[in-house]
Amino acid sequence: MNFIENIRSYIDEYNMLSDVKNLVVGISGGADSVCLMVVLCMLADDYGIERKNIYGVHVNHMLRGAEADRDELFVKELCGRLGVHFVVFKKDINAYAKECGCSVEEAGRSYRYSCFEEVRKKYNADKIAVAHNRGDMAETVIFNILRGSGLKGLAGISPVRDKIIRPLLGSTRGEIEAYLKACNQDFCNDSTNDTTHYDRNKIRHNIIPQMETINSNAINHICDIADEAGRDYEFIHDRAVYCMAEYGKYDDTEKGIILDIDKIARKDRVLLEYIVREAIIKTAGKQKDIGRKHIKSVVDLMYGETGKTVFLPYGIVARKSYGTLIISGGVADSAKYDIEISEPGAYTVPGHGSLSVSLLKKDNVAEVSKKIYTKMVDYGKIHGKFCIRTPKAGDYIIIDGMGNSKKLSRVFIDSKIDRTLRDTWPVVACGSEIIWVIGLRYNVNYKVDEATKEILCLEYEGEGDENG
Repeated sequence: MNFIENIRSYIDEYNMLSDVKNLVVGISGGADSVCLMVVLCMLADDYGIERKNIYGVHVNHMLRGAEADRDELFVKELCGRLGVHFVVFKKDINAYAKECGCSVEEAGRSYRYSCFEEVRKKYNADKIAVAHNRGDMAETVIFNILRGSGLKGLAGISPVRDKIIRPLLGSTRGEIEAYLKACNQDFCNDSTNDTTHYDRNKIRHNIIPQMETINSNAINHICDIADEAGRDYEFIHDRAVYCMAEYGKYDDTEKGIILDIDKIARKDRVLLEYIVREAIIKTAGKQKDIGRKHIKSVVDLMYGETGKTVFLPYGIVARKSYGTLIISGGVADSAKYDIEISEPGAYTVPGHGSLSVSLLKKDNVAEVSKKIYTKMVDYGKIHGKFCIRTPKAGDYIIIDGMGNSKKLSRVFIDSKIDRTLRDTWPVVACGSEIIWVIGLRYNVNYKVDEATKEILCLEYEGEGDENG
């Protein structure tokens, strides 16, 4: 079976082009996307698709200057030669990444897919075809493993997801380039792909080649694992969704899901965790940042006392109440929180991020951290309830060695913090005395000095930002 027939077989296996009349194709100008466009144009008649109903979408990320402009021109000429529409978007992705508070890679991907969807809606297209191959699948699986992903992450990239189809996912990069060479089809080389600046490039150029020295068929084996993980995930996911609907209900007051503990607790631990995961995701409306530690903490909550509470990302609150597990997303004052720090560990700050707390012997600390989002507190100076919470009336902070204080409200004003942000700003406190206004001010009374014996190290990390 030749290259084209392999792709046709893969398309048919997943019904990618069934009843498709209008098609959007993402095309960067690289080998994969050029191959995708050429092959889809070749197969279009077989699936009843007219070339005038194919829309090639190119996104110029404005990262590579003249090289990016060269790619744009190349794609425009290719689309013209193939008789398909050419649609181009330009965006300063570096600036966009800073605006979104994410990496350049994440920003680029997010913007590309928003462009594809915009064109799909504008022209009432049925599908969006993108050019991932088996190498991309292996890179994604490795990347997800390194991030600490679960079964879904092991599944890698789906051949079909909603309106997205990936006809080349069954093909290797070598097969793609060999086909283009055989039909004398040029493509563009992205110089950034040759660097190891980006995480995926490190995997592509360093990790996978090392794996292939152990087994030359490493990529295929990783893809086989992904296929199996994908099937397993879909089976468990479907069962979890069914059980969540069977043993739970959506509550308008809670703006979330209420689960019957007695019924879901009878399920196998694996299925139980997936039921809880689905309830959290349904309540949050998104799954990013919902990690294994969050799911485990909610499952453990089931076996605790009534009234116990767990705070989750996006302001979601889980609590146990007389035989029910309530995953709440919108109770009045849900933006307010008061979390007691009773022992070292990680504490989720609702809607903001997380606070890691560790207890250290002073003799083991070479230098007191001066990082803005890491503070070291003299543990012996802490008295009363030590917590991370939202601000309260009467809060104050000691600002100098003379014992002079300043109202928390004045700290916010002096720091030019928008009024709408002040009520939910995370602070570390003992009673009404603020120890740390995170990211803004630190109480001098709690600084480490010569008499300090033990240090409480507080490290804050904002959501989606490894640097707080």
